[in-house]
Amino acid sequence: MKGIIEELSIEETIINYIFDEIFDKKFHPGMKLSESVFAQTFDASRDAVRKAFSQLQSMGIVTYKKNQGFFLRWLTKEDTEDVYAARNIIEAGIITLVTQKHAIGLIDLSYLKNEVETEKYLKISLRKGEYVKTSCDFHLNLAFLSGNDFLINALKPLIPLSILAGLVYEDSSSHFCSYDEHNNLIKAIKSNDIDYAKSIMNHHLHHCVEALDFNKTIKKKSLISLRIEE
Repeated sequence: MKGIIEELSIEETIINYIFDEIFDKKFHPGMKLSESVFAQTFDASRDAVRKAFSQLQSMGIVTYKKNQGFFLRWLTKEDTEDVYAARNIIEAGIITLVTQKHAIGLIDLSYLKNEVETEKYLKISLRKGEYVKTSCDFHLNLAFLSGNDFLINALKPLIPLSILAGLVYEDSSSHFCSYDEHNNLIKAIKSNDIDYAKSIMNHHLHHCVEALDFNKTIKKKSLISLRIEE
């Protein structure tokens, strides 16, 4: 029934929490996720925590090592390229639907436009964590505008995977500005030209990969478990 807010299960709550911590760059690739600590933090059974971790494992967000536990995935160059290849396919479908809906007046892009302005402000203000989250939110909100739950759910785990890759291969010398390209995506949607909009999305995701430095010397951080604040 419309108007009823569905309460999240404990597993969904834990998954959303982990996504948020990745978005805010508080959780890092290779980090160990402790079942006992999560169980205490969320007042949940270890079985519920394990189910949440298993769901994240099926999404590719975490890996499991026998006798060691669950860890946030450390993406290789090939993993990263595969993530963006999948995003390219999914987001081509998303922008197709959004452009079609815009052409017949079914959606309003003003919220996306305001979001890009916020993204630009956060970038200029050097509020990096908030900037990254807002940049990722743009793609998720674009997906929501499509109204296709299958595309939305397919994209959801790929966004935090993209962030995990960025944490490993971020190029501090890159001048890539996502808000400029997000503005271009909005303009492409407004053109009502589906092929043009798809090409702009393709170029944008390609530039996201180009902005990464796969040749940098990578040193894995020591594995850190989630700690409960006293």
